[in-house]
Amino acid sequence: MISVIIPVHNGSRTLRDCLAAVRASDHADYEIIIVDDHSTDDSREIAESFGCRVLATEDNIGAARSKNRGAAVARGDILFFTDADVCIQPDTLSRVARDLADRRLAGVVGLLGTKLRYHNFSSQFKNLWMHYTYRRQPEHVGLFYTSAAAIRATVFREMGGFDENYTGASITEDIEFGQRLLTAGHKIYLDKELTVEHLKHYTLGGVLRTDFYRSAGLTRTWVRKKLQSQNGEKYYASVPWFFVMGVPLACLAPLAALAALSSRARWLWGVAGGALLALLALNAPFLRFLGRVRGRLFFVQSCAGIVLDMWASGLGILWALVTFGRGEQY
Repeated sequence: MISVIIPVHNGSRTLRDCLAAVRASDHADYEIIIVDDHSTDDSREIAESFGCRVLATEDNIGAARSKNRGAAVARGDILFFTDADVCIQPDTLSRVARDLADRRLAGVVGLLGTKLRYHNFSSQFKNLWMHYTYRRQPEHVGLFYTSAAAIRATVFREMGGFDENYTGASITEDIEFGQRLLTAGHKIYLDKELTVEHLKHYTLGGVLRTDFYRSAGLTRTWVRKKLQSQNGEKYYASVPWFFVMGVPLACLAPLAALAALSSRARWLWGVAGGALLALLALNAPFLRFLGRVRGRLFFVQSCAGIVLDMWASGLGILWALVTFGRGEQY
């Protein structure tokens, strides 16, 4: 049996579509466990109307703890984690079962598909960024991306589940869990044909805010593991090297421009322009992909969007270092 575990906090806007997609599965042997994380909307009633098993928390305990609560009562030998704003495909669960028939694998993860019902730039940009960065990963990964991630129940419990020091909405706890799986030698297979639709409507501010916090979370996790790891724990993230290299360039450009304005040193304008051109050149493969799948106008918009996104990520890194120094490790 596959236990489908879905944490939800005030997710009524998308939960109905999410559960309808699970119920349309062509795999018969499954259960749905909804962990209602202290919702104040009608999420619980929607879940009950679909015949789900519902666990209700007395307080808002966050994504990591909610997923662990669901896993603790699951009856399946495979745990499949997804979110209340995700729609799986009819063959998703059967594909998971087929993949995990290979006993060498501990788990399998999928990725966001390229099709999205929201057509505004910010939603498309963020969705395609997630699709692109995960699709370029190798066959076996140190990732456990819980928009669509399955694992053997025995392995999940052996590893102690998600780190409950991560509180709030899902940001980094699944990445950290994937790193522990990698360190322990468990094989996680990235099935690039296992795609889901993310029912997330982003504004530009929403994209920048999400990537600020994601960048901060990844940075704190990396620093903590580097400073405190006693067993050589491995670090793995999906962020490509060219994006990482672009972040300091994105930060250099406005600093050079401000310095040029205050000092009247014209050569600093060349530094600012050169930093931006280098950033775009580094990320040319991603930008070409966006232009190919969404057209020239989207390509032009993305050139500006990726600069803003890197600024937000850079600020997230700085914020993480400052707050880590103050004792905030998660």
